[in-house]
Amino acid sequence: MKKYFKGLFIWQLIGGVFFFLVLAPLLIATYQYEFLTHQPSFLKIVWNIYHVLLRPADIGIFFMDLAILIVGIVFATLFYRYKKRKKGKIPGTSDILKLIEKGENEKVEFKSSLRHDYRQVKTDKNLEHVILKSIAGFLNGKGGTLLIGVNDFGEILGLENDYWSLKKKTKDGFEQRLMLIISNAFGKDICSKIQVSFHTINDKEICSLFIERSIRPVYFKENNQTVFFLRTGNVTNPLSTSETVEYLESKQKRSFKFQNVGFYY
Repeated sequence: MKKYFKGLFIWQLIGGVFFFLVLAPLLIATYQYEFLTHQPSFLKIVWNIYHVLLRPADIGIFFMDLAILIVGIVFATLFYRYKKRKKGKIPGTSDILKLIEKGENEKVEFKSSLRHDYRQVKTDKNLEHVILKSIAGFLNGKGGTLLIGVNDFGEILGLENDYWSLKKKTKDGFEQRLMLIISNAFGKDICSKIQVSFHTINDKEICSLFIERSIRPVYFKENNQTVFFLRTGNVTNPLSTSETVEYLESKQKRSFKFQNVGFYY
């Protein structure tokens, strides 16, 4: 989430500066050059406009400057959100519902909870390992979407039971716990591969994890053993040592094949 807002701020800064220093002066200068008579050269007009904008002589010019900055920031924000939505990183509720309707597949998986056991009706921290295995499978595969708070049949269960099991009983506490166990299991760099979002459906909150594939192999420690998990089809499976080596070698060959054109598979 911090990565998202950091990126958003950078785009807003670029948008505001671009509109204020480039686009607005050029548009105003073009208007004056085309429609007003007895004007100096185009570059002279641009220079005069810069002088007026950068050194506002009255409150009207100041508010015009502010309006230009706001327009630039708004356009940058909309573009940034469109860009993220296009990549599937910030889906709307309708997008999530479509994923649920289609069911689990190689790129989508459902999990009922992070740590609440619905069968025994109690908190079980060991269930966090199930989530981590699924994340590892997506990281080692082609990436994908993990929905928490949705059972295998696509029923919306929500996260309320998980919230009550945490010290900070909110979605912020849920996200903090989630990123902590991911960081501890796979390393802090892997957190940048995962975008966490929350969605309210039927008055129940669920969590979506949009997971990019990892360039480096990701392993999960289970029962004092290091296991390589891979998402194939609609299941996440552990690979044997020989299968892991074979898969990583084939993956490396594919990366070399497209290396010269800047693609990684």
